[in-house]
Amino acid sequence: MQGESKRLTDITKENAVYAAVNEFFQCYLTERDADRTLALLAENFYSIGTGEGEIAIGKADFEQLLRTELSQLPPPILYTITDYTQKELTPDHWECFCNVETRIDLPDGVQAFYRMRVTASLHKAGNHYLFDTFHASTASQYQEEGEFFPLQFISRNAKSINRETQYQLLELIGQIMPGGIIGGYMEDGFPLYVANERLLSMAGYENCEEFEADIHNLIINSVHPDDREYVKAEMAKILAPSDQYEIRYRMKKKDGSYIWVHDIGRRTVAADGRDAVISVLIDVSQQVRTQTSLEHEALSDPLTGIYNRKGAQMRIEETMGSGPAYLFFMLDLDNFKRVNDLYGHQEGDAVLCLVADQLMQTFRKTDIICRLGGDEFAIFIPDCQDMQAIQRKVQKLIDSYYEVAQRHWSLSQSTMSVGGIFSRRMRTFSELYQLADEVLYKVKNREKGHCRLRILN
Repeated sequence: MQGESKRLTDITKENAVYAAVNEFFQCYLTERDADRTLALLAENFYSIGTGEGEIAIGKADFEQLLRTELSQLPPPILYTITDYTQKELTPDHWECFCNVETRIDLPDGVQAFYRMRVTASLHKAGNHYLFDTFHASTASQYQEEGEFFPLQFISRNAKSINRETQYQLLELIGQIMPGGIIGGYMEDGFPLYVANERLLSMAGYENCEEFEADIHNLIINSVHPDDREYVKAEMAKILAPSDQYEIRYRMKKKDGSYIWVHDIGRRTVAADGRDAVISVLIDVSQQVRTQTSLEHEALSDPLTGIYNRKGAQMRIEETMGSGPAYLFFMLDLDNFKRVNDLYGHQEGDAVLCLVADQLMQTFRKTDIICRLGGDEFAIFIPDCQDMQAIQRKVQKLIDSYYEVAQRHWSLSQSTMSVGGIFSRRMRTFSELYQLADEVLYKVKNREKGHCRLRILN
């Protein structure tokens, strides 16, 4: 039932995105209502229309273009959306594509038809979807079937087109593309072939010579060191001319910082006959930050900031098997309810934060610490080299908590009980929890305020 519920939720979201796209065209084309159209746009909205001057950077620019258009062409425009498709880039951030057939009824029964291709991105704001970008284009009458524009266009008459001319051509092309353009040879390190002004601006460089010098003329040097092997592996998969790829990685800026880019490109033959690849790069740093933040929130305990149960389970099962032996402890605060009853829930929250902080200070960064819920915590210690040293740490933690509790919350008589297992055998999180919980249960029933460890195979 959960899977079915999620599927229905996804379908509902997808329908809502399509409804937002349809509403935009209804307000803009058919109703010719400027105010309702503008209400559907984000403040930093930008658009590229089919006309030479139809470029708007910001909502105010678009409003000026829109009101000029409506004053010159007020009649309603009928439309039909076809070939609609969409994908969710990050939670509540969508990208869509469609063909739009338009028709204007002119005097004397004459009808004018126009067809355009549209890509757009939207995000959810409250109960509504707002447009972030909008790009309309028409198929060129001069582009050959199967030609990948602008690659073959640039490589024709290659001997008469020098590199500076290529930059100028790419910059013109870049005016209608929502991203930077970069090209490199399919050789070791991907020697730089060409880069346009938008790409250079995105990375913070004044000119191409400055960019070339900084990366030593090798595009791979502009990629974050941790992402280079991944990028090289993906590029190795595009073997034939016209093979395409789509990857995401971190790109270095002039100031030494990095931005996340979505790289879409195709293999081709460069002007000098060498195998090359040319790409459009879009800065998706904000989307990545949003996604990372959402993932962190989903895996973290909001009160203490350490992992929650879901986060710990994921990390433990990823880490399991990284060492010859491990320890898994469960920790419970005895009489914690009395702290809340006698001193208030605010003090109870302070106790939980104190314990989380003590755990973080006591154990290694590679150890996994989480709040399972309520006053129950867990610690997973992979690659355990010295079991007795860990036990001494745990006992020190128990003693430290007792001293603080006696000093600040003495009436509660709160102590800390710990039960755990030592093992070399790989287990699931559920198995670890069950085994450690059995040990902790015995501690709480027989010797509260102590630690017991069970050694398993």
